[in-house]
Amino acid sequence: MGGRQIWLVGIALVGSALAAGAASQRIPVPPSGSDAWKPLTFRRVSRHTQYTPVVVDGRPVVRADSDCAASALVVGVEPDTLATAPLLRWRWKVEEGLDIEDERVRAGDDFAARVYILFRFEPEGASWFERTRRRVGEKLYGQELPGRALNYVWSSRAPRGDAWQNPFAEDARMVSLGPGAADVWRQEEVDVVADFRKQFGTDPPEPLGLAIMTDSDNSCGRATALFSDFHFVSRADASLDGDVTPQRATP
Repeated sequence: MGGRQIWLVGIALVGSALAAGAASQRIPVPPSGSDAWKPLTFRRVSRHTQYTPVVVDGRPVVRADSDCAASALVVGVEPDTLATAPLLRWRWKVEEGLDIEDERVRAGDDFAARVYILFRFEPEGASWFERTRRRVGEKLYGQELPGRALNYVWSSRAPRGDAWQNPFAEDARMVSLGPGAADVWRQEEVDVVADFRKQFGTDPPEPLGLAIMTDSDNSCGRATALFSDFHFVSRADASLDGDVTPQRATP
């Protein structure tokens, strides 16, 4: 789908927020498929990914089915979340993947599974044109539009840790969590603050939202993925968890 959603995603953040206070070192995200997750569709994409709440092994899960389609689900993130809990964890599984030869170009910007972290726009570092464009966008849509974004992807080919600029949006960075075997659950843990510093060379601004997406509109393929168990944790809490093998994007 590409960077188009970064420009529009602020629309879907109305009324969504984390269920726990930001002072906690373990901050759960509302269960996958709950009403806190808002749908996000795109004006130039007529076919939308279908998101279906299901229960797998007693856990709430969202199943995403894309057939030459793209759309997302977005949930809000409290502004001071990363100050106490900079690590994001989740589980995902790809049941039907994509085979994209070059994921760094617009024609190949499709992924069986993506997880976004969206950050507040920083006008002091933006050009006059960008500030003006955003003021117009906010008047049109009535909501704050995000700035930079980290986009963690289940890649077709790129090895874990590879990163590149999104071909549609210069303020979005793609971070590969590697390809993986189909039909196998993977536990992920990424250090959002460290990854932002590595990709943008500065500390992150306040987060605005978390998004998930399965998209195949550019390649007009088919993909199915499942997402579950999103939560933020502190580095101290992460080091105490003996039942999780971290798989971080940042070496």
